[in-house]
Amino acid sequence: MESLIPLIVSAAGGGILGPIVSKLLGGGGTQGLLGGLLGGVGAHFGADAAGVGQMLGDGALMGYVQGFLQGGAGGGVLGLIAGKVLGGSKD
Repeated sequence: MESLIPLIVSAAGGGILGPIVSKLLGGGGTQGLLGGLLGGVGAHFGADAAGVGQMLGDGALMGYVQGFLQGGAGGGVLGLIAGKVLGGSKD
């Protein structure tokens, strides 16, 4: 269970911050939420594969905050892409 906590935190960051970032960048609503969850988990695995260490400090709480922010960034980008691809143009 302890190994799932960073994934849950990243998914929460993607689910909460992802739609906000996606909307600010011009993405969609529902696609922003679904893309946020998937992008949050993807950002967690991507940062781990890239060897990104603890940038905000060594404490456990700062690790969770970093995972939340990484999930929000990844979720926002994937939510934006999903909103543009699945939602079509608004012109």
